[in-house]
Amino acid sequence: MEASAELIPLSLCVLTVSDSRTAANDSSGDYLVEALSAAGHRLHERGIVRDDRYRMRAIVSQWIADEA
Repeated sequence: MEASAELIPLSLCVLTVSDSRTAANDSSGDYLVEALSAAGHRLHERGIVRDDRYRMRAIVSQWIADEA
């Protein structure tokens, strides 16, 4: 019999990359936030960015550097 692993909740970020989505109509971002919460994890930060690799890189770098 295998012992079940204890859940270690993670603090996660969700970044939607889209030229057309907004906070009001970001259904894929909404789904991901709901799914991670249902799995016992926490949303640390959420954002929407246009398809610009430098802006995406800046946001993700900022999230990585955040010690919270």
